[in-house]
Amino acid sequence: MKNSRLFYVVASLVALSMLFSSCSPAPAATPMIQTVVVTEQVPVVVTPTPEPTTAAEPVEGEITFAVVRGAMLDFMTPMAEKFMSEHPGTTVNIVEEPEGGAFEALIAAGNQPDIIAGSFGYMPAKYAAMDALVPLENMPGAEELFAELDPITVQEYFGHKYYVPAGIDITLMIYNKELFEEAGLDPEKPPATYAEFLDAAEKISALPPREDGSKVYGTVFWNEALAWGGWYWNMLQPIYLNTNQNSCPLLNRIGTDIVFESPECKLTDFFAFTKEAQQYAPPNMEKNFFSRTIGMWLQYGYSWEPNLKTAAEKPMVIGEDVGVAPVPVPNAGDTSYTTLGGRPYMILKTTPEREALAWEFIKFLMTDENSLAFNKELGYLPVKLSLKDDPYFADPQRQPFIDLLPNAVFPQAFANFDTAANELLKVYSLTVVEGELSPEEAVTTAAENSRKALGIAE
Repeated sequence: MKNSRLFYVVASLVALSMLFSSCSPAPAATPMIQTVVVTEQVPVVVTPTPEPTTAAEPVEGEITFAVVRGAMLDFMTPMAEKFMSEHPGTTVNIVEEPEGGAFEALIAAGNQPDIIAGSFGYMPAKYAAMDALVPLENMPGAEELFAELDPITVQEYFGHKYYVPAGIDITLMIYNKELFEEAGLDPEKPPATYAEFLDAAEKISALPPREDGSKVYGTVFWNEALAWGGWYWNMLQPIYLNTNQNSCPLLNRIGTDIVFESPECKLTDFFAFTKEAQQYAPPNMEKNFFSRTIGMWLQYGYSWEPNLKTAAEKPMVIGEDVGVAPVPVPNAGDTSYTTLGGRPYMILKTTPEREALAWEFIKFLMTDENSLAFNKELGYLPVKLSLKDDPYFADPQRQPFIDLLPNAVFPQAFANFDTAANELLKVYSLTVVEGELSPEEAVTTAAENSRKALGIAE
C-alpha cells in the first residue's frame, strides 16, 4: 500500500509539471544582426547656389588732367583721344597746370583737376597732408601695377601709396661744344670742378655777340622759377649736394626742423659758388641753352631732351654739338651727385565716379606700350621693370644718365619741405641774383625765415 501511495504522488507531480509546461509560452528566438561593410564610395553631386552675376561697371564719365605745357601737353592730348576711342562715353580733358604746379587755390575752390603730374618727393606728401589725394593701393589692379614698378620710385606717405611714378628724370650738366672750341676750350674735357667751371664760364662769356646781336653767356640759371618752391629746388639741389658731398639735406630726418645752416652743410659755399657763376649768366632764361648762346647749363634734366629738337637754327645732337657731363664738384675726386627727379601721377579727391575713371586712365597710360612712348617722347627714364632693358635706353646719348643713377638722391618727402625750400629760394634770389646779401648773411637769414615759416620757435 505504501508503494502504491508513493507511486500515486509522484505520478501526480509529474502530471502537474507537464500541465504547467504546456501552458507557458515558448521563449522568443534571438534575431541575428548582419553587419554590411561598404567598400565602394558613391559620388555625391552637389549643385552650388549660383553667385549673383553683375555686369562690370562701364568706363564712362568726364575727367580733367592738368599737365605741364609744352611737350607733355602735346603728348597727353592724343593719348586722351586714344583712350576715349577705346571707351566710348568717356571724356578726358587735357589742360595746362597752373604756373609752378601750384594747385592749392583750385583745391580750396573745389575746382581741382582729377589727375595731376607733379614732382617726386615733397609734392605727393604735401597734398596727401592736405587730404587732397586718393590712396591708390586698394584700387582695382593696383597691386599688380605697383609690382611692375622700380621700388626706388615708389614711396609711401602716411601709410598709403598716393601716386604712380610715370618716369625718372636725372639732372646733369650740358654744354655747347662749338662755344667751347671758339673759346679755346677742349670740348672733350668738360669742367669737373667748380674752379674749372668758373674759368670756362668766364672765357665763353668773353666771346663776341652773335650775328643777330645776342650776347654769349658762360652759363644760365632758371631764375624765373625761384618762386616755384620745392620743384625748382630739385634743380639746384645737385649743386648743394656736391658742395657738402651729400652730407646734408634741407630738413632733418623726421622733417621737424631745418638743418641746412649747420657748418657741415656748407650752404655758405653753395651761395658763394652760385653767386660767382651768376656773373657769367643772364638774369633769367629768356635766352636758354637751346638758343646756342649759352656755354653750360648745370640744370639739364633728362626730360629736357625734346628741346634739343627745337634748338635755334637746327636740332642739337648730344655727342656731336652738345656734350653731357656730371655737375662739377668742389674738388677733384669728389663724387658728383644728382636729384632723382620724376613725374608722379596723382588723383585728387573729387567723386567716386570721377576717381574711378581717373584710375582707369592712369592704368591705360602705364601699359608697356604707352609708358615707353611717354619715356621716348618726353625724355624720361623708365619706371617699369619690363622696360629697363629696352634697346632705346642703351643708346650712348642716354648712358651718362644711366651711369649716374646710383648717385641720384630722392628728394625729401615731407609736407613742409616746400615751405622751407620757398624761404631758402627767396634768400637765394636776394643773394645770388640781386647781390643784396653776402653768403654768410644768406645762411643766417634763410634759417631764420624758414623756422619762422615752419612755426618753429627759436
